[in-house]
Amino acid sequence: MNSDHLTERINMRRILRISLFCLLAPVVFNISGCGSSSTEPEFVSKLVPVTGKVTLDGNPLTGVMINYLPAEGQPGGEIAFGLTDETGTYTLQTQLAGQSPEDSQGALPGNYSIYIHKLVLPDGSAVPEGLSDAEAEEKGAKQLLPAQYSSPTASKLTAVVNSEATTNDFTLKK
Repeated sequence: MNSDHLTERINMRRILRISLFCLLAPVVFNISGCGSSSTEPEFVSKLVPVTGKVTLDGNPLTGVMINYLPAEGQPGGEIAFGLTDETGTYTLQTQLAGQSPEDSQGALPGNYSIYIHKLVLPDGSAVPEGLSDAEAEEKGAKQLLPAQYSSPTASKLTAVVNSEATTNDFTLKK
């Protein structure tokens, strides 16, 4: 391979890298909030505290993820979620890029469809922290709760978030 051909290939790689950076940089900066004139979305000021307790057959469910999906047709809804503690209690937060969990506490007022899920490993132990659901399923993890609660499409659970602090408890049965 002659030096002119090698130089041309190196230059082409540089051009491709620069082009790729120019294409992706606005996306990355927009997602991370860089270059934005405001530090948080407008709806953040409308979030209200939401807590509750999740039980199964009267026993608190520990380490389950509760998901609030805006009801169909609800304008401007954002997904909110929470993880139950050892007493089955959860506190919702709304997923916001570039915001700390403390800055995204609560949910927007409105109607929600709810699904509650928990993956466990084949031996019944909890999925290790940091392992995604997909990775856990590759290791044989299974859903602990019945689809009537754990499936976003099969769950019939619903909740309302009022314009002030709201408590929504969920009493599940096997």
